[in-house]
Amino acid sequence: MQTLKINLHGESWTLKKFECSEEDLVECLKVAAKMKLPLKEALLNPFFYYNLRLPKIPSLENLPGKKITGLLNSPKNQIEILLDGKKIRKHYFSDLLLLFPMFEVDRISMLDDYSPGIYVEQKAIGFIASYELKVETVNLDDLQFKLLEFKDKILLQKPTYQNKNMLFRRKETLLIYQNSFEV
Repeated sequence: MQTLKINLHGESWTLKKFECSEEDLVECLKVAAKMKLPLKEALLNPFFYYNLRLPKIPSLENLPGKKITGLLNSPKNQIEILLDGKKIRKHYFSDLLLLFPMFEVDRISMLDDYSPGIYVEQKAIGFIASYELKVETVNLDDLQFKLLEFKDKILLQKPTYQNKNMLFRRKETLLIYQNSFEV
């Protein structure tokens, strides 16, 4: 069996909607009040999670709720395709938009409106994600990329191979922007 690996490098964008049980929300509001912060600001503070001490909500990274994330469409973002540790292809994100015959690309459009709630928006740079899948033989025509269109952003999401989900392995990123807002 061979190992097919897809590495994403560059800048990612994430939008998380905070959702939890009523009991957990009461605890979150208590801790935020002790810190003299509104909940939307407390969610960005690492000491909030230390004081909260809820196993269901250990950190901002593991915030419960819905999450939209992906590699942003910017010129420097790269996609590497490796087979058994050897790089066989390297593309820039813009290549996916231009090279439709080379790869199967599914475009998904999302509604631009937000449902009521608290949202956390983040941008990160670095090694965004590594996905792997064990395969018998490799045919790059069977590699599929999903592009999510949300507002003015186009995000590259988790790739698939022969309609099989690739397994997320690791990431190494640096957060460069975060914001929270309430709708």
